[in-house]
Amino acid sequence: MINVRLPVGVSDFREIVREEYVFTDKTLLIKEVLEDGAKVILITRPRRFGKTLNLSMLYYFLDHSKPKDKNLFEKLNIGQDKAFCEEHQNQYPVIFISFKDVKQSTYQGAYEDIVCLIMELYEAHRYLLEVDGLLSDSEARIFKALMNREGKPSDVKSALRRLCLYMYRKYDKNPIILMDEYDTPIQEAYLHKYYEKMVELMRGILGQALKDNSYLTKAVVTGITRISQESLFSGLNNIEVYSLLREDYGQYFGFTEDEVVKLLEETKQPVSLSEIKEWYNGYQIGRHVLYNPWSIIKCLKNHGQLDEYWLNTSNNVLIGDLLRKAKPVVKK
Repeated sequence: MINVRLPVGVSDFREIVREEYVFTDKTLLIKEVLEDGAKVILITRPRRFGKTLNLSMLYYFLDHSKPKDKNLFEKLNIGQDKAFCEEHQNQYPVIFISFKDVKQSTYQGAYEDIVCLIMELYEAHRYLLEVDGLLSDSEARIFKALMNREGKPSDVKSALRRLCLYMYRKYDKNPIILMDEYDTPIQEAYLHKYYEKMVELMRGILGQALKDNSYLTKAVVTGITRISQESLFSGLNNIEVYSLLREDYGQYFGFTEDEVVKLLEETKQPVSLSEIKEWYNGYQIGRHVLYNPWSIIKCLKNHGQLDEYWLNTSNNVLIGDLLRKAKPVVKK
C-alpha cells in the first residue's frame, strides 16, 4: 500500500480537500440539487453514507461568505462547469444546522441541546443585530434571548423561519437551509419514550422553516429514516423525498464500483475487488450498485484487512423494537 491519507471520521469538506485526503468526487450533486424543481429535498440514507460530508460540500460551494474557498472546487468535476459556477458558487446566504448529536434520554435534555444549537446558529449570524434598522425592537429582543438560551419555546420553534427573514432583509436574497440528521432527536425520543413531545417540537421547527416560508430559496434535509409526512410535514406539499427506493441522487451517497476500483488503484491495496465485493457490496439504488463507504475506507486504512467495520457504528435498538412488536407476517 502506498502512503495516502484516508479520511476516517472526517466530514468537513474543506479539511478533506485542503489536507489532500483521498477523495471521491461527488461534486455534481450540487448541480442536481440546484436544478431539482422541489423547494424542499429530503434525502434518507443509512448511517455513515456521506450525508454530513455532502451537506458540508454544498455549504462551502453555496455560502456567500466563503469566497476564499472558491479554489476548493477548481480541480473537481463541478469546477469544470464554468457557467454553473459563475452563476451559483458563493451566491447564497446559507443556514446550516445539524441535529446529529441530539441524543438524550430525556425530553428536557434534548430540548436544551436544540436550544444550544439555535444559540450557536444565532451567534454565528449576530452581525444581523448590528445592522441599523434591520430588526425591530421586539425582533432584536427575541434574537438576543435566543443567543442567550433564554428564548421561549415558541421562539425556538420559529427561530429558523425568523433567521430566513432577517437574512433576506440583509442580502435581498432568500437563504438556503441545509439540515443534517433531522430525525436523530425523534429516533432518540421514540427509544426513550418522549416521542410525542419531540415530534411536536420538531414539527414546529420544521413546519415554520420549510412550509409556506416565502423567504426560503431551497432546503436540503438529510436523515436516516423518513418520519411520516402526517407526523412532521403535514400540509407541506413542496417536499420531495428521495429514499433508497428512488434512483435520484443514488450515486452520490456510497461508493460505486468504479469509485472502489479507483480507490484500490490509488492506495495499491493487497486485497482484490472480488473480496471487497463479497464483504461490502450489497446496496442497489436503481441502476446504481453501491458499496458501504465507511467499511471501504476502514478496510483501506487497515491495509486491506477485511472486517465487519460497520457493525458497531451505531445501536440497532429501533429496528429491534419494531421487530419485537411486529406481527408474525413481518417476522416471517
